[in-house]
Amino acid sequence: MGPTRQPGKRVRGALAIGCLTVLAAGCLAPRPAADTDMENTANQTVLDTLQSVRERFAPDSHLAIFNIKARQDGGGVTLQGEVDNPAARQAALEAVAAAGFRVSDQVNVLPDSRLGGRVWGIATLSVVNAREKPGHASEMGTQLLMGNVFRLWKSRTNWFLLQGDDGYLGWTEAGAFTACTRQEAEAWQTAPLLTVTAWEERILEQPSADSLPVSDVVMCDLVKHLGEEGHWFKVALPDGRSGYLPKSAAEDEAQWRKSRSPTPENIERTAKSLLGRPYFWGCNSIRGMDCSGFSKLVFHLNGIELNRNASQQCRQGIEVPLGEDLKHLQKGDLLFFGRPDRRTGLETITHVGIYLGDKLFIHSSENVHISSLDPRSPLRDRLRIRSLLHARRVLPAP
Repeated sequence: MGPTRQPGKRVRGALAIGCLTVLAAGCLAPRPAADTDMENTANQTVLDTLQSVRERFAPDSHLAIFNIKARQDGGGVTLQGEVDNPAARQAALEAVAAAGFRVSDQVNVLPDSRLGGRVWGIATLSVVNAREKPGHASEMGTQLLMGNVFRLWKSRTNWFLLQGDDGYLGWTEAGAFTACTRQEAEAWQTAPLLTVTAWEERILEQPSADSLPVSDVVMCDLVKHLGEEGHWFKVALPDGRSGYLPKSAAEDEAQWRKSRSPTPENIERTAKSLLGRPYFWGCNSIRGMDCSGFSKLVFHLNGIELNRNASQQCRQGIEVPLGEDLKHLQKGDLLFFGRPDRRTGLETITHVGIYLGDKLFIHSSENVHISSLDPRSPLRDRLRIRSLLHARRVLPAP
């Protein structure tokens, strides 16, 4: 994905998830060294125990919430924090108890009860930014498009922790979506929807080009189809606003999905249509995208849903051996780049691109462009030649 840090994005302990801390109780006088050693051993046992549970339920902190702390409480341990799965809480309690500790439970299972029954959201902006932590200064994590439905887990002041349909977690502001119940979310999803097929357009107050705008829209946004008037669709947004969208800018969403044909040629055509689009870290919309956002958008436009990060996309499809001269690769295969850790043998996936054949691939790095894995080519990318690790095939067999 672009510079040295890329979604890629590497899996890291962000979003206040996977925090495993033991807080030792204070004391007024120093204890003997033997007592301290025993306490340190107990602390490490609890940490290791919670870590093993976290690896079961939340191995990727971008996709699951496991934020449990342990506090010494007399001769026992009190577990505090939050998870998104009641089974994770139960497993943590049982594991610490099995390690020989008396356990008290103060772990909350999300969604936060203060959200009431409105634990779903529908994006109401053309592009909704979701950040790794609450606040505009925080790193961008992902984006969701208008009409997309997502889960809400908790809030902090005016920011809400959401989880999109690809499982990715992020924080966004209240004004970017409308909160709703499950029934309201399902009603939106089953309503007659239009998908925006224009690169960018505007919904206007009246069916007239000189009318005032209600909202902008971008490719793949979803709006409700209310009717037609001449060359215009009458549409509604998820928050109840309504207006008019040119018929040339949208199609029936169900028909659009049926028309997708994920062939190597269509993948190449779609990818090349994005040439020159700017690289933006954490973004995956037509206005700009990181490396995995680019591959995700290209495949979505052809009817295949990829996960958000390159490290997650690298687990989709089937492995294709690179082989001598890349002879096993086919157009439309995903290429993954990174670096192995010589000490542990583990790999860090930092970049993804789409193979075009003849050692050429297209990717988002600074902008969307075509590079070559041939060291003799004028399009050669020396960094990618050195760091190519894997290829995966997600396209269906012809």
